[in-house]
Amino acid sequence: MAWAIELSQYDLQYEPRQAIKAQAMADFLVEVTGETPDTPNTRWKLHVDEASNQTFGGTGIILENLAGIAYEQSIKFEFPVSNNQAEYEALIGGLILSKEVGASKVEVSSDSQVVISQVNNNYQARDALLQKYLEKVKELCKSFEEVTIQHVPRERNARANHLSKLVSTKPGTGNRSLIQGLATEPVIVMCTTQVPNPPSWIDPISRYLEHAKTPVDEKEAQPIKSEASKYTIIQRQLYKGWLHQPLLKCLHPDQTDFVLREVHEGCCGHHIGGRSLARKIIRAGYYSPTIMSNAQEFVKKCKKCQENANFHKAPPEELNIIMAPRPFAQWGVDLLGPFPPGPG
Repeated sequence: MAWAIELSQYDLQYEPRQAIKAQAMADFLVEVTGETPDTPNTRWKLHVDEASNQTFGGTGIILENLAGIAYEQSIKFEFPVSNNQAEYEALIGGLILSKEVGASKVEVSSDSQVVISQVNNNYQARDALLQKYLEKVKELCKSFEEVTIQHVPRERNARANHLSKLVSTKPGTGNRSLIQGLATEPVIVMCTTQVPNPPSWIDPISRYLEHAKTPVDEKEAQPIKSEASKYTIIQRQLYKGWLHQPLLKCLHPDQTDFVLREVHEGCCGHHIGGRSLARKIIRAGYYSPTIMSNAQEFVKKCKKCQENANFHKAPPEELNIIMAPRPFAQWGVDLLGPFPPGPG
């Protein structure tokens, strides 16, 4: 009755229930009808793997769709590659092949956990070369509607692994259904520019030993000639020859700080003093005319040496006892008066 009173303000009309068969069929169609299934030409499965050693390297790529169409490709590298670099080369080659066949959705499977985790942003690529490869992969993924990259165990990626090892076979020998390619250079090439070193004490001696060039001023040329007799050049590197010691490699000023740090606080360093540090560097086979002063200045700036050094805290001379440091120091003034005696 309460609900009848509440609903009486609305103009409701009641109709008898119709047959349930048509409604059940409609509900069934709504439940089982999902998204439009992808055509076999748009969704592809890609399996990639690499094989590399000291003699050769290569990749194996398998691209197949739901209709059973499969492409098998084996690419041989004519350049040295690392394992992670070869995995990226295989992944990039597989994505390029998928783009050529017109795939819009690709499901990639690889057994390289490092590369897959870097692409999925689970690992961070710290190496400069791998960062360039990662940028290339993400750029290729933008040309697809959907790219899913997952890690699979090695046994589930055996076919691609076998293809990667076929790079040692000759093209067309018993592999008519296999596409065998050849890569003469990597996808990513790091371009390095050599920055000229600033002028140093090595330059005039090297120029005199290599090209017999000296300054025009005879007063400046004579010390260089006399000093150059103590040095020699081996494979464009200046060495100083001593009588009873092996050749010492001459350090450029921008290399001195690195050598000092490695010897002083490296894996075998124990934060020795300045003079000991300079002698240890010479025993290690390095030389610089200012190595002694550089070592002493470096030790003074070492924070750990300053914090943990065993400083000598004893006074340099015997202390003198002062009986009265100031007038009236031994006098006393009674400010409170006598205390009252307590009970007992």
